[in-house]
Amino acid sequence: MRVNEFGTFGICVDVHSDDKFEGRMFVSIYEEARPFKSLHGLICEMNKALEAVGIPHPFQEYRSFSENKAVHAPAEGKENTAKKLYDHGRYSGRIATFLVNILYRQNATWQGSVKWVENDKTMNFRSALELFVLIESIL
Repeated sequence: MRVNEFGTFGICVDVHSDDKFEGRMFVSIYEEARPFKSLHGLICEMNKALEAVGIPHPFQEYRSFSENKAVHAPAEGKENTAKKLYDHGRYSGRIATFLVNILYRQNATWQGSVKWVENDKTMNFRSALELFVLIESIL
């Protein structure tokens, strides 16, 4: 599996139980995998990457209790947001591997497709919640 464009994420799930959801996330703007220890952590990492490059462009700004509008963006100087593409080659999760392609960011959520790599099945999703319900249905 290759992650070679912005908005496409490789999700490797290594641990899944009632109280654990751990693995690695690959996206083209980061040279290394981004580990996650929870579903919340995965969502935040994915959103940071999307906000860093602005692709796909969001149709509206997120609401926030904070006055800082860049609440979801990574700290300045931490990530290279130049349009560099890194080839991560082949990788897989111990439990499951997904290739998530986010096509749109409308209505403060994500729309796109998710491919379950091990079984070569692809489904479209209309929200981040639906994406994670699809992933959970495999696990």
